[in-house]
Amino acid sequence: MADKLARYVGIDLGTSTSALAHVREDGNPEIVPNCDGERLTPSVVFFDQFEGVKLVGSAAKDGGVPERTVKHIKKHMDDPTYVVEIDGERWTPTEISALFLAKLRKDCSCLIGKIDEVVITVPANFNELARKATVTAGRLAGLSVKRIVNEPTAAALYYAHTQSVKGRVLVYDLGGGTLDITVLDIENDQVDILLSEGARHLGGSDFDSVLIELIGQQYKAQNGKDLILDETQRRRLLAGAEDTKKRLSKLNTVSEKIGSEDFGLAEVELSRDAFENAIRGLLTRTVMLVEQALDNLGMTPDDIDHVVLVGGSTRIPKVQELLTSQFGKAPISCGNVDECVALGAALFAQRARRVSEVCNHSYGTLAIIEDAATGEAAVRNSVVIPKNTPIPCSMSQVYMTSEDNEEVIEVAITQGEDHDPRYVDIVGKISLKVPPGRPAGCRVIVTYSYDENQRVRAQIYDEDSGLRKDIDIEYKGEGVLGDEEIESKSAYLKQIKIA
Repeated sequence: MADKLARYVGIDLGTSTSALAHVREDGNPEIVPNCDGERLTPSVVFFDQFEGVKLVGSAAKDGGVPERTVKHIKKHMDDPTYVVEIDGERWTPTEISALFLAKLRKDCSCLIGKIDEVVITVPANFNELARKATVTAGRLAGLSVKRIVNEPTAAALYYAHTQSVKGRVLVYDLGGGTLDITVLDIENDQVDILLSEGARHLGGSDFDSVLIELIGQQYKAQNGKDLILDETQRRRLLAGAEDTKKRLSKLNTVSEKIGSEDFGLAEVELSRDAFENAIRGLLTRTVMLVEQALDNLGMTPDDIDHVVLVGGSTRIPKVQELLTSQFGKAPISCGNVDECVALGAALFAQRARRVSEVCNHSYGTLAIIEDAATGEAAVRNSVVIPKNTPIPCSMSQVYMTSEDNEEVIEVAITQGEDHDPRYVDIVGKISLKVPPGRPAGCRVIVTYSYDENQRVRAQIYDEDSGLRKDIDIEYKGEGVLGDEEIESKSAYLKQIKIA
């Protein structure tokens, strides 16, 4: 087994759970269990203070020391300033994610052979920094990341492969931390993504937070004091809230004892109706995002042939009820909604079907633009490639120099849809030295190209001088590791005992 090289491996690096799948020789994907015999590995790490072991998965989830346990780290993948400090060591979301991936690589290789090249999934609405961080996490874990693929795209491949879903499909992906709405066409061996919309911080962990608030209200009504006094107690309650939520998806009422003999006990009874009423606002947001996605395509629910479910939070009965009401037909579930993303990622690695993706975010530049209504000029974000443009693509925009005697033309490359520069990310810069003594108003053409591997190139062309310059756009801002840092940290992680 040690000499065997695993092929067509896909990994779902999830907010709540992660999974690894490969394609068997018969062409069908299957989940590879970890060494604990689990098909899904909880995305949780426990930092043991005595033996220096990093427990990953169920053992970490049941560790019982919230302040030494890290979970839902995926929600911070786009935050370059977020760190977890334990025992004097600072861990970034990328490094913690690498521990999950290292666990999957080590455990699953025992069954399918050496794991080298992989496809890793990301939410469709992940920005450039979060995508870069995901690839880096794979490299830190000793993996060669062949591609990253959007989670709804991977799930759609699995539905098409196993259930012969075809036509116009809407993927409703409600996971532990994010919501993605993707509309695509599936015909024969071709998958064309039409649009992806989503919310970065809307998912099962938000429902868990609402649930512990309900528990806290009942506890205070019985004992006259707050149940949650600090962050440690909150995290302890959150650990159990997920299980309570799952039971409420199957039962109308659940009861449990909360608190302790010393602090005070309470018999808390929770009903499915009360829980669903409490999360009504969050669920309404998901429905509005579905409507927005359809509106942006000029479609109605009648234009959708199938609605397919992805993510553990779609097991909430109210979610399925709302979608049935919105589309006039019940959504399709493959049963293993927690696994279909990893399974589809393995199929994507095999590339049994041709997939046409879209830009996940707009790309543009900062430019001085005059307001047509007021006549005032201000620096705005000018979009060159709009979000959801089919890729590969190449698009250009013409700008004018704003000052006399400009000798260097600088272009700030932006990612984001907002016209206000405060609400977009600067993902790169390109500058071109031009001859001196020129008047303002010289034409400059900015061209962006986006290929199927989600690589973006930028070109600046000065018509007056005929000079041009082009670069690959790679986010190199705060929080992005260089090759030397990745090599050093990867060597360090290899020395860590992960169980």
